[in-house]
Amino acid sequence: MNVALIWHMHQPDYRDPLQDEVLLPWAFLHAVKDYGDMLQTAVDLGIRVTFNLVPTLVEQLQGYARGALHDRWLDLASRDPQGFGDGERAFLVEAFFSVNAERHIQPYSRYRELLALRDQGGVLAWQNFSVQDLRDLQVWFLLAWAGHYLRQEPGVVTELLAKGRLFEERDKQRLMQRYQQVVAGVLDRFRHAEAEAGIELSVTPYAHPILPLLCDTSEALRACSEAVLPATPFRFPEDARRQVCLGLRCATDCFGSRSRGVWPAEGGLSEAAVRILAEEGALWAASDETLLDRSLPDGLKDRRQLYRPYHLEGLPLLFRDRELSDRIGFVYATWPASDAAADLLGRLRALAELVPGGLVTLILDGENCWERYEDNGYPFLRAFYQGLSDDPGLRAVTVGEALATQHAEPLKRLAPGSWINGDFDIWIGHPEENRAWEWLGEARRSLQEVDDDLQAAALPHLLRAEGSDWFWWFGEHHRTDQASSFDQLFRHHLQALYRAAKRPVPGYLSYPLRAPQRRSRVWQPSGAVHPVIDGRVTDYFEWQGAGSVELASGGAMHDASFGLLGFYYGYDQKYFYLRFDFRRPLADLTGPAGELLVQIQVPTKARWEARLFVNGDRTVLRCVDGSGGGYGPGGARTIAEMGLPLDLLQLAPGSALILSWQLLASGRELARWPADGPLSLTYVGLDPENRTWPL
Repeated sequence: MNVALIWHMHQPDYRDPLQDEVLLPWAFLHAVKDYGDMLQTAVDLGIRVTFNLVPTLVEQLQGYARGALHDRWLDLASRDPQGFGDGERAFLVEAFFSVNAERHIQPYSRYRELLALRDQGGVLAWQNFSVQDLRDLQVWFLLAWAGHYLRQEPGVVTELLAKGRLFEERDKQRLMQRYQQVVAGVLDRFRHAEAEAGIELSVTPYAHPILPLLCDTSEALRACSEAVLPATPFRFPEDARRQVCLGLRCATDCFGSRSRGVWPAEGGLSEAAVRILAEEGALWAASDETLLDRSLPDGLKDRRQLYRPYHLEGLPLLFRDRELSDRIGFVYATWPASDAAADLLGRLRALAELVPGGLVTLILDGENCWERYEDNGYPFLRAFYQGLSDDPGLRAVTVGEALATQHAEPLKRLAPGSWINGDFDIWIGHPEENRAWEWLGEARRSLQEVDDDLQAAALPHLLRAEGSDWFWWFGEHHRTDQASSFDQLFRHHLQALYRAAKRPVPGYLSYPLRAPQRRSRVWQPSGAVHPVIDGRVTDYFEWQGAGSVELASGGAMHDASFGLLGFYYGYDQKYFYLRFDFRRPLADLTGPAGELLVQIQVPTKARWEARLFVNGDRTVLRCVDGSGGGYGPGGARTIAEMGLPLDLLQLAPGSALILSWQLLASGRELARWPADGPLSLTYVGLDPENRTWPL
């Protein structure tokens, strides 16, 4: 029996088009730990397998190889912690345990000590970390991402693992240099292996989109009759075609000119998607057995029907054995490697007896599952590959080899779906997901109103916004501490699209699409306030009676560094006052060219901007439509205070102010509040006779 293994290598596109930086380091770190190791293990044991690489992942690896990407996490990992500010220390202590604790923290005494130090300290644990603790944490986080081969070669990784603690800056720099060498060479290794070692490289449409949903979001209803669709359909098959074309072109540019098979993102297929793939020259495509079960007249009552290729619209199609694929992805990690390999080989031998001369296809994630395996999965893969090679009844083949020797049966129809439950529920149907599709659709339709040059400028942002990864984290299916980063990346791609097309950027794109863990809570003022607006706490009682707001967590771009500890408001007969208590003085947060910008909407529908500059002594107000402006008192020193003239804003008792605010440094946004969208504050008014609070 032929055994076709397809390892899918994919990480989201972490490049932020507005920040000009990489928000998360996982593409780099998986290149260190997984991509080269997976390739080397197959080559060493002479196993012919198919690797699938997503073009946006390839682009990120190329960017790292050129030194063209600024990665926020890697920058923090590389720098000397002696010069860290409080926010950077807090972020490091919070983020640099983001590894599998059982496999990568518990076996190492120093990493365990650091984790215990963090867990004992609560929210202010970073204050308990010395500079040496922080440096050791940097190094251990990086060491956790060393794969099997790096841990075996003589050099910096083995030396630092043996050293264990009290690392020096030069240790860390040597480690980073070795990692950069690994990442810079990984694509060349794949290219060489295809030419010399008989592996096959396949591709995914450019930005990992769900092709059937780009063609028509109503495909979700065909896959699941209970699906809830967005109010406005997204129906742009030309975008699906563009994603396929660009994906194939990227593979040609990186790996050489030849026909390529396509693993569609998340195994998402429909008849329209198959037609596009066939017309654009894909060599083959694949998905999950659920789609075949729903496409055959009698389903998969006879399991032997799964173990052969099919074709539709002239395109060969393979369907994976879900149980065997998922046993590697989700079951075997805790088994002894030899037992796991023996179990898998036994199941394959049973299939070989059931379907002599058949084809079994295993397709799964080729990177994320290994962090739960012993030694990054190497013992299991070695035992499995060796058993596969030694067994005369089993033959490891690339997909191309399988199709060259086995007849493909015609398929009369193809039910739409993905490799997760055979539907698209992960990416559409929840209110957050549907809102994202509506925002994407609005942005896409806006491009129909601009000329070809502006469309071309906006196209890269459209393609990346169409990727599936953002939708994966919307809704209730999945949770991650980094969900705000995925939310931000989706919205920033849409903002960049509008900017490139020279179209107005909708205001809603400035606020998270995902619901925060909790909403902001507002406490109304209990009386008039008369503070001295000078940027200092002049008197303990000057803000007595003010209202306050408990802000929702999340949403700020650098929340640890730019934490807002308190927000207060109130008014007298002349001004509406605002007070912002940041973690540190405004000048320390933003530098000398910093400012606090408050955006205000009042009942007259007028929109105002109030600016308070570092070390300034007044608030500068400007009506956004240019119809007016003025000044009020202001101060930005240990705290930030503003006075907004009531007559300028034309506030009457009962009026609501809609507020949001952001920190800027030299015009660049550093952070934004509130996390859950603009805040509504009510101006109740004062009794006109005695200037007291109305009863």
